[in-house]
Amino acid sequence: MLAYFPHAACFRFTYRLKDGTLSLSGEIANRSGQTMPLSLGFHPYFAFAKGEASRVRVVIPAAAEWPLSEDGYASGEPAPSPLTVALKQGEFVTELPDYPGGSQMLTMEPGPQVCELHYEARGTKLVLDMGDRFPIHVLFTAPWTEAVSLEPYTSIMNVFNEPFPQQLSGAQGLAAGETFTFQWSIHVVPMS
Repeated sequence: MLAYFPHAACFRFTYRLKDGTLSLSGEIANRSGQTMPLSLGFHPYFAFAKGEASRVRVVIPAAAEWPLSEDGYASGEPAPSPLTVALKQGEFVTELPDYPGGSQMLTMEPGPQVCELHYEARGTKLVLDMGDRFPIHVLFTAPWTEAVSLEPYTSIMNVFNEPFPQQLSGAQGLAAGETFTFQWSIHVVPMS
């Protein structure tokens, strides 16, 4: 593996479950003597009952949508779209675009990002607070199950092979001795 990724990296993830909140705090330390590429993403899936998709609303503070190629990679620069407007207000799972592979890649609004799933049939909402370290988000609707995945990313997929500027793509390096830290949490509350 060191032939492909010649960096001494230390990953430390701490999961906590307290008072109904599942939280994750993490750090990635570059212990090598050179800058290390960094691209981090998570893929949490959230299930809903069969036939419930028309009553599950997705809320994401998306600023822009990336056009995607057939293989799911960015094919152009992101721009505001009808989907980003709908997601800010909340869009039902059944109304999401039927993109190849079921994915939409989004650039988030600046600052702390909070996404929600409103389970209207249950009267609850799931809140995913991702902090401010994940400027890219992938919304994935799994074609093989009744679930939606809200995926925080530090950069677009395949970022180091793409031509987009760093401020758009999220491409970054972790300098020798530097540590990247993040925190996010999930909890369920009644809908008001």
